[in-house]
Amino acid sequence: MRFRLPWPGIPGRFVRNEDGAATIEAVLWLPFFILLFGVLVDVSMIFNGQSRLLRIVQDANRNMSIGRLTTTSDTEDFVLARVASIARNPQVSTTYIAGTGLISTTLTVPISDLDIFGAATVFNGVNMVVSAEHLMEN
Repeated sequence: MRFRLPWPGIPGRFVRNEDGAATIEAVLWLPFFILLFGVLVDVSMIFNGQSRLLRIVQDANRNMSIGRLTTTSDTEDFVLARVASIARNPQVSTTYIAGTGLISTTLTVPISDLDIFGAATVFNGVNMVVSAEHLMEN
């Protein structure tokens, strides 16, 4: 006694049917598009982080130039306090040249602190350096 399917002819039609071919191609390409999207988001967040860090450094220099911050260590502490929510391992250096009245602050942050998904692993071990200069106001 042979086993008979309740609907004869359906398995053959199912094998020959090509209606799902586009779905299979989309499923094969999906991981690539998800990875590409992750890299784009990470790179965008790195550039966003750079602009935020630059604004913090410029604000610190401006505060020192108008007298709100009196020493270079106060300026460095100002930067570190505001960068703490953005980066885990920042390094900051502020110099003031009295003869020229030039305030210069340099902030170094690992790029890996700025990405979200970790998809931009090409930048691991690379530091972003943001610096700004401002003249002391009288």
